[in-house]
Amino acid sequence: MMSIRRISLGAGYRYLMESVAVGDGAKGQPSDLVAYYAASGTPPGVFMGAGLAALGLEAGETVSEENLFRMLGVLAHPVTGQPLGRTPPKTTATLAHRIAARVAAIPDDVSPEQRAELIDAIEAEETVRTPRAGGTVAGFDLTFSPAKGISVAWALGDAETKQVIFDCHREAIEIVLAFAESEVFHSRSGAGGIVEEDIEGIIAAAFTHFDSRDGDPQLHDHVVIWNRARSVSDGQWRTLDSRQLYKATVMLSELHQGVLADLLTARLGWGWDEHPGRRSERPRLEPAGISRTLLAQFSQRASAIDERTTILVDQFVAARGRRPTSTEVIRLRQQATLETRPDKTYRSLADMTIDWQRRATPFVGDQPESWVASLAARNDLPLLSSADLADEILADVATVALSKVGEKRATFSRFNVAAEVHRQLQAVRFAHPIERIATAARAVDLALGEGRLLSPPELCHTPELFRRPDGTSRFRATGHEVYTTAAIMEAEARLLDAGRQIGAPAVVAATVATVVDDRVSIDHAVAVEAVATSGRLVDLLVGPAGSGKTTTMATLRAV
Repeated sequence: MMSIRRISLGAGYRYLMESVAVGDGAKGQPSDLVAYYAASGTPPGVFMGAGLAALGLEAGETVSEENLFRMLGVLAHPVTGQPLGRTPPKTTATLAHRIAARVAAIPDDVSPEQRAELIDAIEAEETVRTPRAGGTVAGFDLTFSPAKGISVAWALGDAETKQVIFDCHREAIEIVLAFAESEVFHSRSGAGGIVEEDIEGIIAAAFTHFDSRDGDPQLHDHVVIWNRARSVSDGQWRTLDSRQLYKATVMLSELHQGVLADLLTARLGWGWDEHPGRRSERPRLEPAGISRTLLAQFSQRASAIDERTTILVDQFVAARGRRPTSTEVIRLRQQATLETRPDKTYRSLADMTIDWQRRATPFVGDQPESWVASLAARNDLPLLSSADLADEILADVATVALSKVGEKRATFSRFNVAAEVHRQLQAVRFAHPIERIATAARAVDLALGEGRLLSPPELCHTPELFRRPDGTSRFRATGHEVYTTAAIMEAEARLLDAGRQIGAPAVVAATVATVVDDRVSIDHAVAVEAVATSGRLVDLLVGPAGSGKTTTMATLRAV
């Protein structure tokens, strides 16, 4: 999966500074795991993205702590320090410089744990000194995490297998980012950002981590997308349009899962089984041959978060008398994540591997490397190309995807439909990720062809200067068209019609007064009276989370 979080200017890069600072100085290419097998900590970060050419950098070059500070601390060229684009607020830049200076003064002989604690203390002290600094978005941390079974196989495999899995992991990230550069990432210019700008490419830094905070195998990369990109139209440096990135996050996550599975099947012959989702009705794909008990053994972090979330939800219900909304559950889970987070420890990959093999022995025997080798050649599905799937077949995928999206959203975008199409294609194996991308695009087009476009057409002339190479207007953001389904429009018409029909059961205001007392607030009482006395077949009651809709409905039932 792929998750996203903002990185604030200045102090927000602290966690990544720790990543490049820890370790005992292992040498070699960051993609060569052998070089880091005996080294504590993690490999250094590497640059990624087509936008590197504008900086005179190449993909794969190592990211230093100074590079990271210049990018995320002051929004400047990672090598020269030259400001690029709009200068950040002076207070924020000053804060970042003070933090960086104090971090640079930390002695080299302190342990990684001590260093992390010192950086935490420095950030806290300096932020208190400059309370108005921060807020500017310096970048976006896209965290790419393979399925747990992939991490388990990587953790227990021999050196060669480890390297193959790692290479597939990195290649999948590169493919997804290249796709996002062409379909998702843009900048904006003009008053209020009204003009969409194509960019030369993104500039990113990728940091590989090997384990979770509970010491479970969890191969994952933090890919930091710098919030600066050069526009194609005029060569100006601008911020990214984060609206599109957030709207496309689920789609990119689903694409990443499918691409990684394709690569691993092509290289290792792996097959795939469906496992029940931990927090979703949707099944998830895991490498065939890996038992649920083994996955549970190496999922201690997720289990701890789930248990704490359950407790927090129960406390919420007891305090408020209702179940939390989906948004509130997400916040409670975030709280549980923080409350159960242990201190980060730094071990060599060799030490971690020994520990993982010991923990796996009861489940796979005393030859874990041989067990991983036995996972090969289990795929019995053909490796398809886009040409192998006729439109008639993809029409079924499109119909299901449109129906699934319509069940959850009254209106939706192309990104929403694409995410569901990629889910429908997860169990299909493609000969190459490009074939998966092409097939999904065809299915999305078919699905949107069945949908109803709600966005208005272009009604005004757009000067050539503000048109894309394909002739479309840059005043209309890519992928932001709004769609719905015929079923939703029909249901909406039925509801509107029912809302106009009079003659349904009703009571008089005096009856309401006999039930409503001083414990009911004025706005609740007004709402209850309006619904109970209207006589409409359907009434609409609107209120934000926590405003007392449950209490209002209880009073209405009593009336």
